[in-house]
Amino acid sequence: AVEKQTATPASPPASGAATVVKEPTLDEMSEAVQAWFTSRGRAPNSLDELVKARFISKMPAAPAGREYVLDKEHLRVILR
Repeated sequence: AVEKQTATPASPPASGAATVVKEPTLDEMSEAVQAWFTSRGRAPNSLDELVKARFISKMPAAPAGREYVLDKEHLRVILR
């Protein structure tokens, strides 16, 4: 006999529960810039624009003394 397997859907978090949002990596942010360009035909004006449009979950904190910079010419995010 073949057993039928059923997938159990993940239950949504309880209302009011704090959810931890994973910070995107440098590669994931660059992929988001490329996805933005593909869908909109231009580079985003800022990294904040990627967050507002939900291309990335949030802007990660850069390591001390460094910053994330949008490289519009090469459609990527770099750490400077």
